[in-house]
Amino acid sequence: MREQPIGEAVEDDELDLTGVMWPPGTEIEVSEVHASLAKAIAGSRGVRFFATRLIDVPSDCHLGNLQMAIDETAGEACGIYLTTHITDLDAETGEPVLVEEATRPFKFPCTGGVEEAISSLCEKMTLAGVIP
Repeated sequence: MREQPIGEAVEDDELDLTGVMWPPGTEIEVSEVHASLAKAIAGSRGVRFFATRLIDVPSDCHLGNLQMAIDETAGEACGIYLTTHITDLDAETGEPVLVEEATRPFKFPCTGGVEEAISSLCEKMTLAGVIP
């Protein structure tokens, strides 16, 4: 993802309209963390959890959500990509039945902040074919 520094003028023909983008990661409580991420980092201490959503740049569509565990002391991060799918319709209410799916946890070295960790995770997932 190519981010533009604040105040930098960008011509339309210079915009990179490919890939994914995300809003800043927000810290979340351990109670909000997906079970597979919690299991992947079990036993770690001083871990902080973050979440953000991924947006496809060309279509401006929501692709899914990321959850990250960052252990600054160990210099490691672990993240998962979450997607939600409609699997059925409730026969009584007609409401969609939603199922959340998570990728396997991706672990990697991380010595930077949250944004660097999110960027690294997106890069790894793109290379693995998980996200476009």
